[in-house]
Amino acid sequence: MRMESDEFDVSLLDLLLVVAENIKLLVLGPLVIGLMALAIAFAMPQSFVSQAILALPVDKATAIDTVVTPTQAAAMMVSPLVLDPIIENFKLGEGKPIQSARDAFVGRVKAVVGKDGLLRLDVIDHSAAHAQLLANAVVDGWLRRTVPGPQERADLQKRLEIAQGGLKAVTALLDRLSVDGVVSLGKPLTRAEAGSSVVAVGELQARYLADVLAIPRALHGLSRDVVKQPPTLATEPVAPKKSLIAVLAVLGSGFALLLFVFMRQAWKNAASDPETARKQRELRHALGLKTLQF
Repeated sequence: MRMESDEFDVSLLDLLLVVAENIKLLVLGPLVIGLMALAIAFAMPQSFVSQAILALPVDKATAIDTVVTPTQAAAMMVSPLVLDPIIENFKLGEGKPIQSARDAFVGRVKAVVGKDGLLRLDVIDHSAAHAQLLANAVVDGWLRRTVPGPQERADLQKRLEIAQGGLKAVTALLDRLSVDGVVSLGKPLTRAEAGSSVVAVGELQARYLADVLAIPRALHGLSRDVVKQPPTLATEPVAPKKSLIAVLAVLGSGFALLLFVFMRQAWKNAASDPETARKQRELRHALGLKTLQF
């Protein structure tokens, strides 16, 4: 057991000796690389993000197919239908194919639906004001896409006429109440039958009323009222994170240099063995190198 302990102590001392012999390289090397990384980070263009929050209406009282879900809205915001006009208006893809410009722009637009059902839109640009401008353009472009097309508008208009007629007829039916609350339907009704009829007709009236109120809104599309937080004007850049880049560069280069130092020492120690030295010479010959030293 004592022999194993001595061998362990010697190995640890050997490692510490290697580190001590190369302490300048291991200290100054990462510092220089970290400073270079910091200088590069300062030279990189800054990025600002404009954030908007939208809450889409959920009308469960109607059966209108044009109600937009938050997930559908998020997908639409990053679709070519919304982004292509913005690329053209702001000349974001000038001199580039539309697909390349689209791929570059879509990487700067992020629409995510949170667990709270709110839709969060982030738009990144090198200028805070321009990021806010682009975010507003995305929101406005998406809102315009919520307006129904010609065929859909015709279908909604027909449904509105039917709902308006049904609401008028049901309202007139409810008005035909007798003094004691019995509905006159051409034959006498018991009080229980009258009560059930009133409830059923009342539910039908509520559905017609919901359609009469919701369909006109659907015909005009969604408005800016769904924007609960307008696109913000960022005051601080989100990237590049200069300090994080410098720290990662120092840690990464320090680990790489430490590994290099140990490998170089292992290569030198291996050369003392004749068999290993022969293999080293064969390796140098195979690589076409006269010397292969660390």
